[in-house]
Amino acid sequence: MESPKYTILVADDEELIRNFIVTLLTKLGHSCVTAVNGIDALNKIKENKIDAVITDIKMPEMDGIILIREILKQSPELPIMVMTAFDEEYSAGTAISVGAREFIKKPFSLDEFILRFHKMMRDSDTLRRMKKEKGGDDDVQYLMEELEAALKKDKNL
Repeated sequence: MESPKYTILVADDEELIRNFIVTLLTKLGHSCVTAVNGIDALNKIKENKIDAVITDIKMPEMDGIILIREILKQSPELPIMVMTAFDEEYSAGTAISVGAREFIKKPFSLDEFILRFHKMMRDSDTLRRMKKEKGGDDDVQYLMEELEAALKKDKNL
């Protein structure tokens, strides 16, 4: 089964890393939008339909932790992967506690990146599907209540 194609926002102030991730994701069949910092990333999210975000933590003007908080205020379902070389100041726990779904420490291997990215997207798709199915249950519940009300009304006539 072919995996779905996504539009990924890659936010990193280091051009080399940004380009590396864009090249990798493009080879996997995804399209990418890039941002040089958190403020740029928020603007790109407003301008594009984004399926996931991959962000560095250390960036000028707005770091990745603040960026994650801002993104999730607008789009709580959006999966976010955090990359960082700075594990003294920020830990995986910090990134996850503000809402990131994945955390990867620089430098990372291609295999590790691809594995974590695919896991994040699979998990996100599963959550979305479960939510949609649960929403369907709510519709069924509503219809059942309507039917019961209609039947009671008929009995009373």
